Amino acid sequence: MGQDMDEGLDDEPLFGPDDGFADDSTVNGRPADPWPVLVVDDDPQVHTMTEVLLRDFEFEDRPFEVVSALSAAAARSLLLTRPDIPVALLDVVMETDDAGLRLVRFIREDLNNHRMRIILRTGQPGQAPERDVVVAYDINDYKAKSELTAQRLFTTLVSGLRAWRDIVTIERHRQGLERILAASAPLFETRSMRTLVEELVDQLSKVVDNSGGAVLACRLVDRGDGKTRAAVVAGSGRFARFVGRPAPDTLEPDLTAQVIGAFETQQSNFGSARCILAFRTREHGTTVFALERSEPYREDDHRLLELFCARVIIGFDNVCLYEDLVALNQSLERRVGERTAELAANQAALVAAKERVERALEAELVAREQQRQFVTMVSHEFRTPLAIIDSAAQMLTLRAERETPDSLERLRVIRSSVQRLTGLIDTHLTDERLQAGTLRVQRAEVDLRTLLRSVTEPFRTAYTGCDFHLDLDRLPSVVMADGHLLGMLFSNLLNNAFKYSDGDCRITVRGETEGGLAVVEVADQGRGIPQHELPLLFERHYRGTGSVGVPGTGIGLHTVRQIILLHGGSISAESTVGQGSVFRVRLPVKS
Repeated sequence: MGQDMDEGLDDEPLFGPDDGFADDSTVNGRPADPWPVLVVDDDPQVHTMTEVLLRDFEFEDRPFEVVSALSAAAARSLLLTRPDIPVALLDVVMETDDAGLRLVRFIREDLNNHRMRIILRTGQPGQAPERDVVVAYDINDYKAKSELTAQRLFTTLVSGLRAWRDIVTIERHRQGLERILAASAPLFETRSMRTLVEELVDQLSKVVDNSGGAVLACRLVDRGDGKTRAAVVAGSGRFARFVGRPAPDTLEPDLTAQVIGAFETQQSNFGSARCILAFRTREHGTTVFALERSEPYREDDHRLLELFCARVIIGFDNVCLYEDLVALNQSLERRVGERTAELAANQAALVAAKERVERALEAELVAREQQRQFVTMVSHEFRTPLAIIDSAAQMLTLRAERETPDSLERLRVIRSSVQRLTGLIDTHLTDERLQAGTLRVQRAEVDLRTLLRSVTEPFRTAYTGCDFHLDLDRLPSVVMADGHLLGMLFSNLLNNAFKYSDGDCRITVRGETEGGLAVVEVADQGRGIPQHELPLLFERHYRGTGSVGVPGTGIGLHTVRQIILLHGGSISAESTVGQGSVFRVRLPVKS
């Protein structure tokens, strides 16, 4: 930008006095495409002086061109054919007192031209007061002719040109974005990669106004020897005749090098004569587009193409996902068909297997019912002989006390064994009633201390080598419970403690009161139970790893827990392998 003014005009005002300025810049030569400035004034001298003063000014290496109109009516006619003029200098008073103001409304409302920068300059400020005009009319500056010197004229025009340029740029961007949205929307509905590429060739021409140019699309294809090469898959303009042919054999060397370079770097390359775009997908490779046109690509075009690429890559991903989905669906349909055939072929075998399982299950249920009846029958049949044996042993005990005292110990062992066998039978019968849901609790006052001593006595008699220690003084005097079931419960716990006590046998039964609960602990110093088995102890028929070589059925502890639950209590177990176990029973004192 520069200026070269004739001497004598440097400090002269255009329409009035000025504080003066000096500029020693030189003339750089006048380009062929000047900035048009519309001057509307009924005074011809104003047009002449404006042309003289702007003759040697430049802005962005472009000179100024004064487009003259001597009236508002002439300006209307001119603007109908020249809507691209960026700046207008309008007088207010011309053929009428408000001709300039009416022209402003014509430009803004009738022509709908909001890009032009309008500068009012008047020699009669009182005729059109600045405050009223600026508020009522869409103008961009207001100058009195007396204040508009050469330097201020130049400054005002440059400010207006910059504003006009920014508005045009914003409108161009808006239009470009609208084209991007319009062009990309149909692409998201495409379900084929080939169709998508062909549509992109067409849409790219619309995004950057590539009319008269050409668009090329290339992809890497298998050439038959395990390697790939670039091939033209779509094209417009001069590239349309190359579709389906290898790129190196049809395109000029420099374009081929740019296309192959984009495949290698996976990067786009924007130039003034040609733009190379690389669309990369995760599963379906890369597509390279090349755009050419006679008019150079501007920076705005580059930005629009970048935005378009960023948006359209989603369309590529959608197509890839859709093709993957189609392939997966076909695979699934094939596999479902194969699987259906297999299922149909095996249907008869499955029906036969089902029938065999049903027959086996029915046989199993019959066997279990027979087993239950047998156990019940045996238990009942055993109880009568055992009662007779116990009664006979009791009578012999009375006689031995008078005649053969040395036989008393043997008789106590007989009675203890009978009682234990009777307890085992009771446990099996109780388990059967529990499984059938017919067991009922008969609550009454039970002296828990006496019950525990009576339950312990048979074990003490039968197992003289085992030390039984009872600590029951802190227990409540009575609890509301079923005494028969409690006896069975503690008999099972003592029997368990003895069975798993090796060597030094010591069993402790202690009791205490916690709130409204009677707490009884049965502790031994036997084998102990691994921690991972503790949660399974009370399952029916469960026998842990430490039960190898120890007789039992695995229903004792299960029956114990069920009896405690019927009384509204709880049971827990603590154990350390090699040190023994503690079973803790909590029973409500009152029902």
